Amino acid sequence: MVWTYMELGLDLGGQPDPARRNLMGSLIKHLDLPPGPVAFWPVAVSRDGALQSDPTMFWKGWQLWRTPNIVCFGAPALKVILPDADPGLTLHMLDNVMVHVLPDVNRLLSMLPHERQLAVEVLSKVR
Repeated sequence: MVWTYMELGLDLGGQPDPARRNLMGSLIKHLDLPPGPVAFWPVAVSRDGALQSDPTMFWKGWQLWRTPNIVCFGAPALKVILPDADPGLTLHMLDNVMVHVLPDVNRLLSMLPHERQLAVEVLSKVR
């Protein structure tokens, strides 16, 4: 799986947020994923301290893994990789790729632990 979210460009680009890092680690642990199934690749890069969307960069990165599943946290990230997608849907098919849309990272951070687990439970079926 490739996981992405808007702030990932900050987290990988020298402005990491420990809360987001801990969230991603706890989600992977909760989902009981085997070692190495998740690659993180950004949909935006940090330029002069601001995020700039970069769909070309995302898809070039995805080409490295060609995973059948992309996990997209939040409608803003979805809009970068699939600009015409309906943000109200939680699953989009793109050729042989399933794009799973989950709540935005900041929304997940504001949830209680059990709410967060329910919000990502759909990924437990993706192996």
